[in-house]
Amino acid sequence: MKENAQTTKQEFVPKHYSILSDIIYFIKYFKKYEPLVLYFSLLEIILSAVVPLTGIYLPKIAIDLVTRKAAIQEAVTILVLFTLLMVAVCTLKTAVASGKYNYYNAQRDQFVGFLFLKKLKIPYKYTESGDMKKVYWKAFDSLSSGDWSALSRMVTGTIGISINILCFLLYSTVIGTLDLWLLLVLNALAFASYALNLRQIHYEESLRDEFAETNKKYYCVLNSMEHTKGAKDIRIFGMKHWLIQLRDIVIEQQRMVNQKLSRKRSFYEKASFLLSAGRDLGAYTFLLYQALEGTIDAGGFVLYFGAITGFSGFITGIMNSLAELRSAANSTDYLRAYMELPDEDTSSGSRHTSELSLPLCIEFKDVSFTYQDAAEDTEDNSASGKNVFDHLNIKINAGEKIALVGVNGAGKTTFVKLLCGMYDPDSGQILINGIDRNEFPKKELYGLFSAVFQEQLIFPFTFGENITMDRAENINAGKAWDAIAKAGLKELFEEKNINLKTYMTKGIMKNGVDLSGGQQQRLLLARALYKDAPVLVLDEPTAALDPVAESEVYNSYNKYSQGKTALFISHRLASTRFSDRIIMLEEGKIIEEGSHNDLMQLNGKYAEMFHIQSNYYEEGETE
Repeated sequence: MKENAQTTKQEFVPKHYSILSDIIYFIKYFKKYEPLVLYFSLLEIILSAVVPLTGIYLPKIAIDLVTRKAAIQEAVTILVLFTLLMVAVCTLKTAVASGKYNYYNAQRDQFVGFLFLKKLKIPYKYTESGDMKKVYWKAFDSLSSGDWSALSRMVTGTIGISINILCFLLYSTVIGTLDLWLLLVLNALAFASYALNLRQIHYEESLRDEFAETNKKYYCVLNSMEHTKGAKDIRIFGMKHWLIQLRDIVIEQQRMVNQKLSRKRSFYEKASFLLSAGRDLGAYTFLLYQALEGTIDAGGFVLYFGAITGFSGFITGIMNSLAELRSAANSTDYLRAYMELPDEDTSSGSRHTSELSLPLCIEFKDVSFTYQDAAEDTEDNSASGKNVFDHLNIKINAGEKIALVGVNGAGKTTFVKLLCGMYDPDSGQILINGIDRNEFPKKELYGLFSAVFQEQLIFPFTFGENITMDRAENINAGKAWDAIAKAGLKELFEEKNINLKTYMTKGIMKNGVDLSGGQQQRLLLARALYKDAPVLVLDEPTAALDPVAESEVYNSYNKYSQGKTALFISHRLASTRFSDRIIMLEEGKIIEEGSHNDLMQLNGKYAEMFHIQSNYYEEGETE
């Protein structure tokens, strides 16, 4: 992938794009998805430049009519027509700006959808990557901040700077008709003011890291003080004064950074004011001299006076728009970095899974794997660079039921990710019926597995959609009801009058149905049965259930996994004793394997853990 999208052991820093590159990026986006934003923006720029220009010509026209003693009818007609023209231009400008606002806001919401879809298209390693999660949320924040979002500010900033540059050029043309040297001097002073403001922006940006660090510390302390769950500890351990002291230290650090910024900002503001005041005073003096000498008449004086006054305002407008664009560009870097991640290749492969005979035989042959980037919320890789598997060899025979057991961090979840194709091994092979699984397209490979993971994925959609994981119109109702019956949910559905179109949870519908933990697990069993894939994978889905409920769920899975290859993972060893073979992992290595009885007779680590758990539950029952 591109250099800016690489994940390393260091914190991810997105590639920095220029403001012009970001403007072109969004122009291409709007050209593809909503060209009206571009048309309305262009029209708004032209109209916004015309309005102030007519504003400085109207007084000149009025004075000229008076000085040449025009007839009242002629004067009124000209002024009315000119005023109506201004009103029409202003009205059209307002309508165009409103239309543009509505269209690009709609596109901002659509872009959020594209960002979400991108998350589903990229390789799983980026989805789980701690760095990429941070980039995703920063990209999401750049779109979800309303009018302060990157896309919105890019539009308003681009339009703003375009209007001010166009007005600057038009006013320069007007001033140039008075005196070319005056125009050159004003432009030179304008660029000096621009350079001064640019230095101020650069200085403020140089303090960004200091601001970010002090703000991070401040909110960390503030969250600790406001944390409801921590209120008991704060009281019991007398932490109040310590936290207040930390808060005061951080506030002082913030004050010092703000003080540095204020001093520098004050210097630049004063210098800019003196430069602008000197420029305007000199221009007005020259203009007054020309009027007294008779070089320009009263109408011309008013016209040029207005042009010179507006001239400095447009320079300020250019600087403000540039600052807005620079701020938006920093957020856009994260958005573009995430959107430019490569999509997962799901179609490449010379073989097809339809050629495979069932049940499947799966073999890990000399597999080594190391996480290159620390993934969050994963027990098997607390840090990047950790070697999870080193030349691992495991064979799951066709139709065999394997239980994978071990303590946290043993590598069980990583094994499932490798098995299902979420990750590729660093070396070695994963074979399906003796064929390297890389020869099959990913989209077909995923179809081989009915997996139930630790996280219970329940959408606020209908029961039918949650069971089939498909749109309502594609549901095979007969097959869905068969899966519901086999999962032991038929009685519940009849009791609560639930059908395939009944909504789950109250996330969308107030009358949605919530299920208990055990009922949710049976729903996931129904989902796995509906898919009816050749390989059944259970990655500790019942960890939150009590031992009795877990045993019932596993017995159901065992009952309906006949004729399939199955992998069961559980912390509670008694739940998987029905397996054909139990493999115990420790730090990514197989330390024991065999049937439950074999391992108990071995009297090794498995037997030790089994006795500890058994004694725990027996003691719990006695109490």
